[in-house]
Amino acid sequence: QQPDNSAMQALPATDGLVSLVGLDSLADGVKPYLDSMPPSADAQSLRHQQLNTMGYFFTTQYMDQHLSLRQSALEAFQERSRMYKQALVQPEKVPAHTLRSPKNFRPSSSRSTALLSGIPFNVHIASLNVNVMDALHPKQTSSAEYPGVSFHNVTCGAPADHARGFGNVLANVSNLTASGGLRRLEAQRLEFAKQLQQAQSLLIAGVGNYLTEARKTGPVNHIPARHAEIQHLRWKVFECVHNLHHITWMCAVRRANVFSQSLGLAVTSYLASISDMNKCGAGWPDLWRKHGFMVCFEGLLSAAGKELGMIEDASVGIAMLRMVRVVLMPDNGIPSKAVYIPSSPYLKWVNIFPSGEGSNRHYLLQIGVDPSYYAERVPPPLQNNAAVQLYPLLFEVGVDVRQWGAHTGANLMKNGQRQQEQVTGGLVDDEDDDVGVVDTDVLVALNYEALRKMNCYAHAISPQDILLDKVQAAMAILFSPSAAGTEQDRDLPVHPSLASLHSHVISSAGRMNHNILDEAATIAQQLGGGGIVFCKSGKDRTAMHVTYKQAQFAARYRDNNDLQAILRDAQLIRVHGTRLPICEKNVGQAKYAFNSLQVKFMPDALKPPMNTLAGFLKGGEIFRGGGIES
Repeated sequence: QQPDNSAMQALPATDGLVSLVGLDSLADGVKPYLDSMPPSADAQSLRHQQLNTMGYFFTTQYMDQHLSLRQSALEAFQERSRMYKQALVQPEKVPAHTLRSPKNFRPSSSRSTALLSGIPFNVHIASLNVNVMDALHPKQTSSAEYPGVSFHNVTCGAPADHARGFGNVLANVSNLTASGGLRRLEAQRLEFAKQLQQAQSLLIAGVGNYLTEARKTGPVNHIPARHAEIQHLRWKVFECVHNLHHITWMCAVRRANVFSQSLGLAVTSYLASISDMNKCGAGWPDLWRKHGFMVCFEGLLSAAGKELGMIEDASVGIAMLRMVRVVLMPDNGIPSKAVYIPSSPYLKWVNIFPSGEGSNRHYLLQIGVDPSYYAERVPPPLQNNAAVQLYPLLFEVGVDVRQWGAHTGANLMKNGQRQQEQVTGGLVDDEDDDVGVVDTDVLVALNYEALRKMNCYAHAISPQDILLDKVQAAMAILFSPSAAGTEQDRDLPVHPSLASLHSHVISSAGRMNHNILDEAATIAQQLGGGGIVFCKSGKDRTAMHVTYKQAQFAARYRDNNDLQAILRDAQLIRVHGTRLPICEKNVGQAKYAFNSLQVKFMPDALKPPMNTLAGFLKGGEIFRGGGIES
């Protein structure tokens, strides 16, 4: 059944959600324009004209269903915006781990709450200040004689669309299946676009062949409605249009949620770095203005089950941060449409301005700062409307029993042993994960992508006889949407500072190599970047990694390379620092959500003290409320 002619009068969206989140239109000759972009300049090509004569390629049933879906999404976004703004001025005094409404802290136990999908969760700035004190002459020393240093990392839960899940997005639309996080869904979207192109070509050819044969006996301008072959070819185009259109919308909504979380995390890291007087005094702000602020995400998720979907979501949301430039401005009154910040003595408002279309989308984020603080603490290179572009990276290494199971199963399959199901069973497939979805190759791919981007940045910051224009060209290629799988930056040699990291990455297939995160985090710090550590909940594996980083930082300051001493310091921080209270803040219990079996499979650097373990898997006697999340 075809739509009525009134649908012809509907104007195509020119800046809808699809374009707003950086997606290009992939459909050609589909009317009305089902993606959010207007027709391209070559819209009057012969192919377009041929398709234009064949009517619509979607059913009224599908469009009714889809319009209802869009209306529901629109209402959800509007309600979310209203409640987020309302929450800024209405504090709620309830235990933190029970919060399910928008507040300045979102606990990890709220992952499945759809209303909060745009807010990053369990976000903290893990700070460590190291100072040397003279115990013999405490009153005779000054901070100038014994200067201290500061360590700042953001810790959080995975920036993913947890509430929407990672199941089949084509349910009730198609017999095909498209599931997973954004990285997988967008790869499937490209495949659907190719299928649509092929189906259109077959239809055009079929119509042409029919008319050519029919006109041998006389003039013919129409095809019988019941012509079986043409009808079959035309319905195939219908199916392809439905699939492409639906998955495009689902990716757009998912991108909006994940990008919102990732942006909040990146800006938090940037502001934390600006507050570090030692870092600013070392001249990094000028380099940030020239080359961008590196924000290095360090993920500890396993490439199996739902955590694989979280990795796929996070990788896209983090890559989208490259579209963002941040400007700090002295507060001279709240601009129109800006959002007031009532809870900070220094930050007054934020405002965001989108520009461009599709993959050429850009965002300018303005942050209003208290004028006195702006003049005193914002470094001169970042004043006077200086825009700093974000330079996002994602390194990802699974460090728990699930990742061990995924690697073991994959290695057995590569060796010709059909034992993957027995190996992954019980390690990957539990009540918190979808069944049988394992992809260990994605970790190697993501880490290699991040390595190449970090390599470009290192060459820009510390030149090695390579022209800056060439480095910047390589950066542009790596961050372009079509860069996946290309090697167009291969002419840039591995920067000397990245030699060890490069070695770890290229040898990481089939192995849990925590040295990748360790080395990447150290280099990011040396390059003036900010660090963001996350796992699924941001409280257990994250705690182990960030405390190890803090112990390493303190050891470097003391010029102490004793690994055992570093591990002892890390254990002390895990027991007596802030991480156990963060666990309690999230789930109501000051315990790390591991048991002794899980600990056996973790790298030595990340093993928690045994007296801090919860000791039960999800559903155990202590944590009936779902406290075990790792």
